[in-house]
Amino acid sequence: MLVLARFTLFFIMLGSLLVYLFTNIKLIGEGSQALAVLALSAVIGVFLIVLELVLKQKVYIKKSFLLLILFFIYFIVNATLNRPDDLKSLLIATSGGIVLFYILGSLVSTNLLYIKEKVLNSKQFLNIFNFLYFVFSIIFMILLIDTFITLMANVREDLFLIADLDGMYQRAGAFLVISFFIYSFITVFFLFVNKYVKKKKASKLMTFVLFILYCFISITGMLLSQMIGSNNTLVNLGGLLFATTIFYIFINFTKPDRLLSYMKLNFRKIFLSKLTKKLFGSIFVSLFILLILLIGLINVLDIDLDKFRILGFGSGEVSSISARLELWNNFTTQFNYNPIFGNMAVDALTTGDGSYVHSFIASLLTHLGIVGFVLFFVYLFIAIKERFNHLNELYVNNLFSLYSLVVFCGIFAIASFGTFITWIPIWFLLGLIFPPIVFKNEKELNFEKSNINSIKQF
Repeated sequence: MLVLARFTLFFIMLGSLLVYLFTNIKLIGEGSQALAVLALSAVIGVFLIVLELVLKQKVYIKKSFLLLILFFIYFIVNATLNRPDDLKSLLIATSGGIVLFYILGSLVSTNLLYIKEKVLNSKQFLNIFNFLYFVFSIIFMILLIDTFITLMANVREDLFLIADLDGMYQRAGAFLVISFFIYSFITVFFLFVNKYVKKKKASKLMTFVLFILYCFISITGMLLSQMIGSNNTLVNLGGLLFATTIFYIFINFTKPDRLLSYMKLNFRKIFLSKLTKKLFGSIFVSLFILLILLIGLINVLDIDLDKFRILGFGSGEVSSISARLELWNNFTTQFNYNPIFGNMAVDALTTGDGSYVHSFIASLLTHLGIVGFVLFFVYLFIAIKERFNHLNELYVNNLFSLYSLVVFCGIFAIASFGTFITWIPIWFLLGLIFPPIVFKNEKELNFEKSNINSIKQF
């Protein structure tokens, strides 16, 4: 009963977070809404972690998390000295609080570790998870369709765009990306554990149907991103759909079981082994399938692409890209202002308020300097190494780590050419992919130690 209650609370936590996100997307431009629902999600997440701490009694703080804390301290000092009035909005506000959204992502990932432990050791718990995932998918679809229909009522006749946006799309776009982070990671977890535990045809049919549902929900989300005028969101959702399709093809048609069940992954084995051929084959097949699907939908639904912002509303020029490229002219001036330590207000002090380069990496250098840049990437390097440090359940752990790495690289590449350092989806994703803490009891520790030699021998 305790396991059932914890599974249910986990999905209530996710559902509450999704309700908060979609409520604010639907009420675009009306400020932060449904804060009580967000608080409920956070309280449930913290409660489940405290419960796990009480039951297992051993908590391990990751080295990467300590490095991230050091980065946050540096960020806070810099912001306090240079933008003291904006400190709250930069750290904990729902519009751009990097610490708040890192915590929210961490609550999801840390509690998912418990779910993973249970479903991999009991088909009964897996059946419970599958049922709750199905309900979760339906709720996600209802929230998305409700938001789509509500906003559709205010779409212009000449363009596929909400009237009177006045540039208010960025927060709604960020929330839509975060909602699909949650949906995508829970979906691939569902696909991976069922492939690992269940081998029956009925299970394969179930995963196929729910994967197809995921695809059409993702395409609906991409349409919604254009309705609110966010090209960045469209590219991110398309990337998530592409990554998830790659791994569906990978696990079902390339037979990677033996490689992933006995091999501890690292960068060399990902890019220079038999795994590489299977992974890149899945990439090309997935790209072909998605292109055929998108072209087919455009033709069947008779979609006029000239009405979409991603194609410049028929002008032949994508204004969002040209504007971002123009801002790169400000990089040298802003970076030279204080190259070592940076300045969180450097754009206002040099080229004008808001004229910062729309690039995560470039804004790290201009606003936090070389010190902030080094602190962040040392954290990231250690976090990625820890992500592949598995000693048991290698098949699912390797798959989930590989998927996480592919998604992170794609999203980070997009952020490096289109967003500022306070873009909240990247901080939510860091918490989602790299949990700051893990819980282990004595039985798990002894089991891991017994597996070290066998993995090394392989």
